[in-house]
Amino acid sequence: AIFPLPAITKRWMVIRMINIDEIGQMNRQINILQYAETVDEYGLTHQELKNVFGGPIWAYVEPARGRTYYEQYRDKVEIMTKIVIRYRENLDESMIVEYRGRHYRIQSIVDPYGQHARLELMCNLKERGAEDDDA
Repeated sequence: AIFPLPAITKRWMVIRMINIDEIGQMNRQINILQYAETVDEYGLTHQELKNVFGGPIWAYVEPARGRTYYEQYRDKVEIMTKIVIRYRENLDESMIVEYRGRHYRIQSIVDPYGQHARLELMCNLKERGAEDDDA
């Protein structure tokens, strides 16, 4: 039997290869947050964190690695964490990842090999007491 081929559309179909070893690794739920301005009943504007995607998403969270460096004669501790999620558009470095009650700032977003299959978020968690700690 000969089956007709589907009509070709203007959009290209992308075939994503799934690595068998990665199945089941995205077993943690995170929230991607962004600051949004809201107006209260008195007309004052406030900034609050809003969930970008409407709810939690599945991710793989790689254990943190610490890095200590000196800045202006002070010790500064940075904890870097790699978080892997499925590919999503409209994600940028101004957003914040919430995982287990902690807020991580996104330092960089990497699309490995440009396949649009997953994103690697390199995030940091600054210890309390850091000057630029806003989380």
